[in-house]
Amino acid sequence: MNSSAKVWDAWNEHGGPKYPHEKVIQFCFRNYPRDQRSCVRALDVGCGSGVHVVFLASEGFQTTGIDISNVGISNVHQRVNSLGLKASLRTEGADTLDFLSSSFDLVVCVGVYDCTGPVVAKASVERLRQVLSRAGRGIFLFASDRDFRVQGENTLGLHGYTRCEVEDMFGYGFARVWIDHYITTYEAGRLEQNDWLVTLEK
Repeated sequence: MNSSAKVWDAWNEHGGPKYPHEKVIQFCFRNYPRDQRSCVRALDVGCGSGVHVVFLASEGFQTTGIDISNVGISNVHQRVNSLGLKASLRTEGADTLDFLSSSFDLVVCVGVYDCTGPVVAKASVERLRQVLSRAGRGIFLFASDRDFRVQGENTLGLHGYTRCEVEDMFGYGFARVWIDHYITTYEAGRLEQNDWLVTLEK
């Protein structure tokens, strides 16, 4: 087991987030009417303990989740089974994505690329260009270089991305890419959580 997997095994021992990210919910509901979701093949890259896998499966998507952490994948299995849901799961890095071309219509990736760093992230996006179907969509959230979590102690070693890095990652191979910020402030603005919100269509 590599050191990264050990770190995230330890993190997933606590079960991870309980609720899906609001931007993922909004994106899915805006783009996929309920009567169409059963035909949509969705991939959660870096699924952790499965908060978005559970959301996608419960909303009727054909759902697949991958993560580098065996503990995380085990947690997802338990959550999915306890709820009577179906999902395909495997332990795999975000840059591997060992799937056939055009295997998915939707990709969700939240809080992953700031953990992997730019080399793995860029390789992941290159693979996603291949496994995403024509007109497939994606939503990505990860820390910018202005985020308070990448400053100070930064015990998880998160990478905050510059705009140039984001443009380099998503700059080709997609029909449309929207690069936005999702900003939340705390303590009267003293702390700023500043995420990149990238949405795209192939």
